[in-house]
Amino acid sequence: MVRVVRRNIELAYPQLPAEQQAALMKEAVLEQGALTAELGHVWRRSPAYVMSKLRVVGIEHLEAAAADERGVLVLAPHVGNWEVLPHHLVTQGDLLGLFEPPKLPSVGSLVLDARKRPGGAYVPTTPKGMVQLVRHFKRGGLTGILPDQVPAHESGGLNVPFKGIECFTASLCANLLSKSGARAVLAGVFRVKGGWELVYLPVSADIYNDDLEVALTVMNQDIETLISGRDAQYQWSYKRFRTLPRGTTNHYEGVKRLSHKDPAR
Repeated sequence: MVRVVRRNIELAYPQLPAEQQAALMKEAVLEQGALTAELGHVWRRSPAYVMSKLRVVGIEHLEAAAADERGVLVLAPHVGNWEVLPHHLVTQGDLLGLFEPPKLPSVGSLVLDARKRPGGAYVPTTPKGMVQLVRHFKRGGLTGILPDQVPAHESGGLNVPFKGIECFTASLCANLLSKSGARAVLAGVFRVKGGWELVYLPVSADIYNDDLEVALTVMNQDIETLISGRDAQYQWSYKRFRTLPRGTTNHYEGVKRLSHKDPAR
């Protein structure tokens, strides 16, 4: 994990001197540890307890997106503690979420049960699930999706810049907006003293562009805006800069290899 974080920091912040990159890497690893420690509280304690630790900023942007009743797609990237977000979304409307079970079924059922505790319903990431989600939007419902999840197949997105680096970016959100007519809003749950701060931000107009490359490029720029100033809380342990097809640039080649000089051994 440490080596992946280091590589991501090198790619995303080449302008920083080596000592500042090292400091950011250390802070990012600590934030990853904090996320792990929080999950028991978020998944197992009461929704009232979780909400008591949450401060909301920018609620007017969510309300503006919901105003025309065409449904709302909340773009919530891997930042801070995204598992907190459903606790707030269920207080704002009819929540229908997507769920892609992990490879271990026992873990998948645990996570899904935890996400259902605040309320709302979940559908699988299958064509049938997508149809249900589009219909849900047309009834004025809302959902939250991780827009920076890297798809497994080439048909699932395009290579567009994030932090100036070409990386495979899912087309799911742009396609859902195009098919449903829903409105979008950005959201990030950041770790603060005593709990979390949920920040809603408006999206750029071009996220609705018919040109998929334009829409995805703008979406990544909006994510950069969201994490700016709290960069260490982005999940840099995730291999965000992967590209597809696999014959293209591999930014993580050799990242698992240990050298005698590697302090993370």
